[in-house]
Amino acid sequence: MKTQRLLQIVVLGLLIVGGSKFASAQQAPDIIFYNGKIVTIDDHEVNSNLGTIAQAIAIKGPMIMAVGTNSQIRALAGAGTKQIDLKGREVLPGMGGTHDHPMDWDVINPYIIKKVITDDMHIERFLNVPADEVIKEFPRVLDEAVQKAKPGEWIRINVLFGKQFNLGEQIMPLFGRQINKQILDLAAPNNPVEVKGGFTGMVINQKGIDLVKKYYGDEMVKFVDPEMPFPQDIDKTGVCGTCYRYPEQDVIFPPEVLREVYRLGMSWMTGYGMTFNGSSLYTAGALTAYNYLDHHAQMTQRFAWDWYWPPRKDFFLDPYFTAAISGMVGRGSDYLWMNGSTPALNARACSTLPGTSPEVKEREKRGGCAYDPNTPEGRLNRQVLYNWIKAGGRLAGDHTGGDLDVDYTLDIIEQASKDGGLTAADIQAKRNVYDHMHMSPRPDQIPRLKKLGMMTGGYNLEIYEGAAYQILKDYGEQAASWVQPRKSLIAAGVRNSIEIDRPIGYTDLNYFTVLYTGITRKDYMGRIIAPSEAVDRQAMLKAATIWGGYYAMREDKMGSLEPAKFADLVVLDKDYLTVPVDDIPKLRVLMTMTGGKIVHLVPSLAREIGMQPTGAQVELGGAAAQW
Repeated sequence: MKTQRLLQIVVLGLLIVGGSKFASAQQAPDIIFYNGKIVTIDDHEVNSNLGTIAQAIAIKGPMIMAVGTNSQIRALAGAGTKQIDLKGREVLPGMGGTHDHPMDWDVINPYIIKKVITDDMHIERFLNVPADEVIKEFPRVLDEAVQKAKPGEWIRINVLFGKQFNLGEQIMPLFGRQINKQILDLAAPNNPVEVKGGFTGMVINQKGIDLVKKYYGDEMVKFVDPEMPFPQDIDKTGVCGTCYRYPEQDVIFPPEVLREVYRLGMSWMTGYGMTFNGSSLYTAGALTAYNYLDHHAQMTQRFAWDWYWPPRKDFFLDPYFTAAISGMVGRGSDYLWMNGSTPALNARACSTLPGTSPEVKEREKRGGCAYDPNTPEGRLNRQVLYNWIKAGGRLAGDHTGGDLDVDYTLDIIEQASKDGGLTAADIQAKRNVYDHMHMSPRPDQIPRLKKLGMMTGGYNLEIYEGAAYQILKDYGEQAASWVQPRKSLIAAGVRNSIEIDRPIGYTDLNYFTVLYTGITRKDYMGRIIAPSEAVDRQAMLKAATIWGGYYAMREDKMGSLEPAKFADLVVLDKDYLTVPVDDIPKLRVLMTMTGGKIVHLVPSLAREIGMQPTGAQVELGGAAAQW
């Protein structure tokens, strides 16, 4: 770290000494931003120190050329250098979401779908109202869609969770009840129909089920699993949690259409200041689409993807397969690379705590524990994770639940690493990571994470949407302090990153809502959950930027504004570091740059600097189009 910083200082010194003569002898920067507050975050350590605050930054091609004072950086300009006066505005490194699901959320973003899909392709309809209005409106919307659809044409009705993303608890109980397979079968005998929830969840009719099974053919039986993706009773109920991916990504949307939806989805997210995303990819359709966009230089975000295939755990019982996939970790381009794998499903809320009632533990028991050594499923999950870690694979993209499953996870990592002959340094270099921090880690688990060189993700919207308050009721104050315990992690020197993991594209939420929730630990009703684990805005910013770079194993190239790193940056309308805390969610992203290219630019700033506005949030009529 000190050597890297010294090298940067030397390079900057050479640029300054040479002045304009050096710039003309070498190639001058393409763009200079000056008169700004450039928050570099060149301090990578686990603390709240952001490092150097500069005035100006020079960009050449996709890379940062130099950072410094106005006079130092402007002296580098050549005849063709575009110089942009920031007029005191703040510049941050591009921000990331290390566990999002863009392929899930893009297809329920009405701005994107209404741009890409016409009724001649398939029918798309949206409801974004409270549950009582859904009950009234759904029959009319379904009937209109059926009347409009041609025989055999897919119908998708998206039932969203409101502009504040707070209607999920009242909407989802409708699935399988007021909105059920029998209704869909009767109303649409000639059309496949999918009703999609505003987060996860689906009801599909028999026509739709038959088409999905036809697509997968004999392979479908290998995917039938009580957990996922197509449950054994789907022919009876039509209800499923996350198996909407299979009809959507492989059957409903043709490849060229799916690519355009994803392209616009990445562009939309840059409007929140995000230049990096991390996510598991669940289907061949999704992986193929992103691979195409990468090869055709259409990526506006960087994407670290995880191999997520718990439905076929048998893959990871094959030594050749496991060795081959582990060798892919870190491979890819500057915009798309493999980040790790989750070979076994681990999304259970099993805990060592007794709960506040017998009913709580009964629900927990029904959910099971992913790595429980006392169940056949748990033993299989343990074996595939063990095989993966022993072969040198990296755990990433995981969906962890309660603290007991984290105990099991750490046990397996320790044993498999030892049996694989990894030294302590080897294990730490793998930088295994688990996501969510749903009621974990416990305080005594944090030193184990540190020793193993691990870090965590963390989805603050668990607090915002009320799930943390439910944990408080079900398990008590101690458990609430284990939900996203960022302060304890930072105190112990364990990095943590930012997940969104929610479809904010159709809501009034934004990336700064996520940061604000980590700072205040307030939910949408204003309740503060375990304030002892709140962190300051500087720590949240590091989690959003440089620590996300560590999560993606690309901290040498992204996550901070330093010479020889990618020119991924964000220009804000106000200062994140000084605005009143309650104004943080109101911050606006005026410009986003990825790899030296402006990928989001609102009209007001575009007029000021003599450029054209750009980006999906502007072009598709989002709120940013009015800024």
